[in-house]
Amino acid sequence: MKSIAAVTVAAMLAGVTFAGTAPAAYAQAAAPQAAAQAAMKPNPTGMPSVTSIDALYSGKSWIWSDGAAYFSPNRKFVAWAGSGKDVSYVQGTWWVSPIGWVCFQGMWHANGPSGRNSTCFSHRMGPEQVMYQRKEPGGDWYVFKHAQMMTGDEYAKFKNGDLASAGMMKAKQELKAIRAVSARN
Repeated sequence: MKSIAAVTVAAMLAGVTFAGTAPAAYAQAAAPQAAAQAAMKPNPTGMPSVTSIDALYSGKSWIWSDGAAYFSPNRKFVAWAGSGKDVSYVQGTWWVSPIGWVCFQGMWHANGPSGRNSTCFSHRMGPEQVMYQRKEPGGDWYVFKHAQMMTGDEYAKFKNGDLASAGMMKAKQELKAIRAVSARN
């Protein structure tokens, strides 16, 4: 499976413009349950508070299959993904909107051109205090977090603390080395 950043970079190299939003690859990484839950088509309508959403993200790392992101309490956002020629990293900011969206933006750096990207996920409450999430604009709703954490909740991939910055720095150095070799050739 390609990393989020690898797909992002491939799309940028192909000349695709995301008009201020991140590519669909983000939804793939963030919504592994979407296909299984597609038949249910939930329609959550309750709005979680900005404070409750902020508490879910602030000071946490979101662990991906090939990288991680960190949402610092001071609103800085760092992430890395991939390895080798597919390594990439981002440094940017994140925020919670009054309408229940968590957004992060920054400049992705990869082997090739870099590009600014913004990604937003909206959050809604459903029955039995189940929080749903979807990538905006218009992704499918999927379970983000049950009131009592369950196996398969996307939120189970969130861990306390910064588990992304060291990987981001390593990715930055790896990318620098790749570019140095490319420049010599």
